[in-house]
Amino acid sequence: MKKTFEISIPTEWEDVSIEKFVKYSQAVNHLEDDKEIVVKTISTLCSIAEEVVEVMKMKDLQKIQTTLQKLISKPINKEIINKINIEGTVYGFHPKLDEMTMGEFVDVETYAKENDFAGMMSVLYRPIIQTQGNRYNIEPYDTDVHYSNSQKFKKLSINVGNAIAVFFWDLGKTQLQHFQQYSKKVEKEV
Repeated sequence: MKKTFEISIPTEWEDVSIEKFVKYSQAVNHLEDDKEIVVKTISTLCSIAEEVVEVMKMKDLQKIQTTLQKLISKPINKEIINKINIEGTVYGFHPKLDEMTMGEFVDVETYAKENDFAGMMSVLYRPIIQTQGNRYNIEPYDTDVHYSNSQKFKKLSINVGNAIAVFFWDLGKTQLQHFQQYSKKVEKEV
């Protein structure tokens, strides 16, 4: 007996949630076997069990894989989105990063090491409490209160989360370069 079902195949990164992208990245990150990569890619990005993927017809798998390859070859957004609306609440990206508290910085760094995009976003995006033109203020940071928002951020598009990761990756790289330059300067002076 034949079984039929519908598969939702994402064609744009905006169709892929942060949660799904993280699962996909973790699933294929260290794989080398092409068959395993195809199975994991289709399974995670299309939200179907691996067992189902393995019994699908080759012609169907090839169509799905072709569509997913087009998606994977597209760049993911790298521009920070300053305001996002989730369930009627407008969240703003931290407007004064140079004034981050120690708690905010430590939490962002910890979440970054764990590849927890949603956790990073729960620190950096907080409900806007005051606006004036294009400027706004966000709620003061509270680890317990704001980390609970991370569940909401997992459902957002990877286009939003990737920009945060790229921003902090670039920031970390720049700081490392400055540190190395400073260390060489100090070493020469000594």
